[in-house]
Amino acid sequence: MAHPIRLKTLKFHTIPVTERTEWAFAEVSDGDAVYIVEITAGAATKQVVDHLAQMVSQLKQHNIDDESMTAGLLGIDPAQLQSDHSLAVAVSSLRTAVVGLQAAHDDQGLTEFLGGEPQDSVPLYANINRSLLGVCRTPADFAAAAERAAKEGFSIIKCAPFDDIAHGQATSAILEAAAIGVARVEAVRAAIGPDVDIFVDCHSCFDEESAVIIANKLAESNIAWFEEPIPPATGLQELARVATRISQPMAGGEDGYGEKFFTDLLKSGALRILMPDIKYCGGIAEACRASRAVIQAGGSASLHCPSGPVSQLASASVAAAVTGSMPLEHAVYEVSWRAEVLSSPERIENGRFRFPEGGDGGAALNMDLVQAKGRSWTP
Repeated sequence: MAHPIRLKTLKFHTIPVTERTEWAFAEVSDGDAVYIVEITAGAATKQVVDHLAQMVSQLKQHNIDDESMTAGLLGIDPAQLQSDHSLAVAVSSLRTAVVGLQAAHDDQGLTEFLGGEPQDSVPLYANINRSLLGVCRTPADFAAAAERAAKEGFSIIKCAPFDDIAHGQATSAILEAAAIGVARVEAVRAAIGPDVDIFVDCHSCFDEESAVIIANKLAESNIAWFEEPIPPATGLQELARVATRISQPMAGGEDGYGEKFFTDLLKSGALRILMPDIKYCGGIAEACRASRAVIQAGGSASLHCPSGPVSQLASASVAAAVTGSMPLEHAVYEVSWRAEVLSSPERIENGRFRFPEGGDGGAALNMDLVQAKGRSWTP
């Protein structure tokens, strides 16, 4: 039986990265061990911080024998976690922290604690999107980033070429606005050649008819997956119909919470590739359960992780623990000093995540960098 955890202290750290990104971390301790978890949630990060401060105060009176008890001990209805994004991040981070602390007490790496065999590395795919946010949006910019990633050993490149499409437009307006996105994908394919796969993330900017038209157009560039053209939460029936009309497998589910959410998505026929994100889905143990259940049911699982190095390490442990998991997402080129955020610097080599030589027992922040670039505080 895993070591029961009684939370005692909480500390926060944030590091500004770009005008659009600030990485945020929570340092959780039971008095004997410490676990760092990433809580980056964009504009909702402050809400996550407030939730966590209240939750840890409430949980100090409880022994947590199993991380799945966390929401119940807090009196949170699981249905709330599907609709309240900041609440889901807070609960997911605590559930991950409990697992990390239990693994530390058992003197195990996370991969082993999660039921897997320790690995030296796991395969990645390169998400070039975050490095292109803002002004770097021409087809040539997309091509240059993709070519750089391919030269560095990534055999799969993901881009989000349609982010400038305004939501809620008529089909004709969507298709007109999507033309530049199609050109970006064509430029990526021309730059990287036929042997590197392309994943396209649509960020839910299409309606049913435009999704079909654009997917079929992108088939000319031989894309390997088509991610969330329509949001699963509100457009599941439309997604299922799109799936029957296009040649590419559809991926998605990054905002979902709980194993059932992902198995239900697979059963719907809308998505073949499910993408749990440890920050949102219920944490690392839930990501393992969801991924294994999806694979056992005949689908595929690929962890969503366009995040910082703390989430990358924890997600890599999940990917290593889940037999049959697809390559893990990695956001490339957002900032040059990314690897130095951890005291054992993140190692990405030839398209693979390399675990630290000391094992995957959890992240430790480089506090010199945090103090130089960011801030720390105790609630």
